[in-house]
Amino acid sequence: MRVAKFRKGILIVYPAGTSPNLPEYKFYGGTVTLRFVESEWRYYKICADATLEPQDGVTSVVKLATPAKPLMVWAVRVALARTKQLLLDGGYLGLDSKVLYESILDDILERAKKEDDNLLVAAGDVGHAAHAHIESVIKAILSKNDERLFELLAKFPEDERAASGSIAAMTWMAAHHVRWVSTERKAYSRKHGFAGTCDGVAYVCSCDDRSCCPVPWEGERLSLIDWKTSNALRISYLWQAAAYQHCIEDEDGIEILDRWILRLDKETGDFDPWYRSGRAAFDEDFNGFLSALAMYRAIEKSEDWVSEIKTARTIERRRLAKIERDAL
Repeated sequence: MRVAKFRKGILIVYPAGTSPNLPEYKFYGGTVTLRFVESEWRYYKICADATLEPQDGVTSVVKLATPAKPLMVWAVRVALARTKQLLLDGGYLGLDSKVLYESILDDILERAKKEDDNLLVAAGDVGHAAHAHIESVIKAILSKNDERLFELLAKFPEDERAASGSIAAMTWMAAHHVRWVSTERKAYSRKHGFAGTCDGVAYVCSCDDRSCCPVPWEGERLSLIDWKTSNALRISYLWQAAAYQHCIEDEDGIEILDRWILRLDKETGDFDPWYRSGRAAFDEDFNGFLSALAMYRAIEKSEDWVSEIKTARTIERRRLAKIERDAL
């Protein structure tokens, strides 16, 4: 894949990962440098000879664990609901309904089948607004910028659902006496060759709600925090958090005791905390991630092979076609 950029009316094309002004991040005491190419949404490791080695992204890997059937069922359900509403709005249902011509039905169906994308965009806007506000609050806390913190706490997102999610997050932070260590930290595994961005690391205390903290503990525990905007908890979230935990523990030489998946509902803004604790749980989830990583890489290799074969066959067809044309 290549990165293209216009400069003074001329299209400049750079080999993948070599475009200038790309952000770079250092790991393991500066011994490893990664370059991030946003257009590809991929990290590249800068090798000793200045060559670039692509690294796998955590988010891309865990997508393999996202269940397809629930998403397909949801997409069909919202498309059917939208179809019904459009028929009602157009006056095509009921005793005195208008004649529904095929062209009109085709238009209605075309609009309805895009409803899942429309809802995802709207829900993404809500989730982004809530997450951005939460992230800003944490950054103000870490930088000890009280003026900025008071400003953020006095003005939540305009969208009611986003504001609700952000307020719930602040309530959770207060109930657990959260002491933030980092936020939006870049994470990289030198051993396994994958990278991503961890939402946060913090010290967390137990709360009195047993549905939130099933087994109370004394003092504060170093925890990994991952914010999610979705309608349900998914195993991919557990695997993703475990991958980040592995990276940080390996680079810093520390032990993270717990993981928190803090889910903000995309439709309602409701707050749903999930607590995952212990090495056994970590090993289980990280092994799941490594299995997905192996599958992800196997799929990429197979796709590359198929692509090469298709390209070779296309070239051969064009060569034979040219021979036939020249023979005429």
